[in-house]
Amino acid sequence: MGVTDSLRWKRILNELIYLNEENEFVKSIIHDAYPEFQKYYNNFCERLSYDIERLNKKNSEKIRKMYGVDEEVEEVEQVKEALTEMQQQLVKYSEPKVLNSEPDPEPSNEYEMTKDEAELHECFRALFKKVAMELHPDRLSAALSTEEKGKKIAKFNAAKAALDDRKYFVVLEIAAELGIKTPKNYKQQIRWMKKEIEALKHAIAHSKTTYNYLFADCESEHEKDELIKKFMTQLFGINF
Repeated sequence: MGVTDSLRWKRILNELIYLNEENEFVKSIIHDAYPEFQKYYNNFCERLSYDIERLNKKNSEKIRKMYGVDEEVEEVEQVKEALTEMQQQLVKYSEPKVLNSEPDPEPSNEYEMTKDEAELHECFRALFKKVAMELHPDRLSAALSTEEKGKKIAKFNAAKAALDDRKYFVVLEIAAELGIKTPKNYKQQIRWMKKEIEALKHAIAHSKTTYNYLFADCESEHEKDELIKKFMTQLFGINF
């Protein structure tokens, strides 16, 4: 492979690493913003004299249908818990102006890799074995301090998890840190990285439309109030 392939691979790898970090950062914002959103939502309803429990009950069939709450659940507390969970999912995952009639399908655990993906996975499995030779807990020197052992074991676990999750760039980073030569099948890796980049861009764009993220981005009480109104219009059909 020429120098051009190597430089192109490095550029795309850096973009993939950046987008993965951005995706994790956005997810942390969504997670951390939820309690604040919920508290503000409760206060908003109290200010405007909206009874959340009554609204949930009044719209229970609509929420059941939209978010797949089991129709056989009859106990009041169970229904309340189920509705609360569905409401949280709406806050976390639904786009503010689009209401899907059906929940997204669960990802399949029986995904079959293409021939290209299988070859790439084997390539990185071989690289992981070289990493394991350096970092596996059973191969660490007894002379290492507890802190040093902990750091190496943490890297080993990170590399193993990355291989299982097909986040090969993590394995590449750890191998490079250890001075292990990384695979030179640049074109094959670039094909995979491009797919990952597009998937991450889509995930980030979608996450930034969630109520939690939008709430965290609000700069004033007015903006927060307007967002809560959109949320309640979507969930309960209330027109403000």
